[in-house]
Amino acid sequence: MVNKLKRVGQRILSYWSYFSYGLFTLVGGLYVFDHLNYLDDPRITTPPPPAMWERASFGFADDWWFASLLVFAGIILLIGVLLDKRLFRNVGLIMIAPLYGSLAFAFIVRGLFDFRFNLTWLFACLALALLFGTAMRGGWHDD
Repeated sequence: MVNKLKRVGQRILSYWSYFSYGLFTLVGGLYVFDHLNYLDDPRITTPPPPAMWERASFGFADDWWFASLLVFAGIILLIGVLLDKRLFRNVGLIMIAPLYGSLAFAFIVRGLFDFRFNLTWLFACLALALLFGTAMRGGWHDD
């Protein structure tokens, strides 16, 4: 049992970037599930309400189906790390990239082209850039 836990710990250390993306994507998805439609809250989105085109560009970010995709992709990536399955790690990264890309786009529209102050777009773009770097580099002991 101790050896199995030690191997799991070594896998997490070996694939720390994959593990981090999987864990934080899973947590992000669970957070959205817990706060569905948080962007519609007047404390977050102050009146007047956003224009229809604007709402269409970021309205998905607080919906249950998007949260489901985040949770699913995070779980796939964590399975890849914990079971040392390269296919799952790769599939998880491929699933997460468009999710982070769409978040970056949504919050760029919300943060740059609107009067609402929001730096989420900056962090989503950073996560997307680091995600591509991880995907191109691979794990340190991948083939």
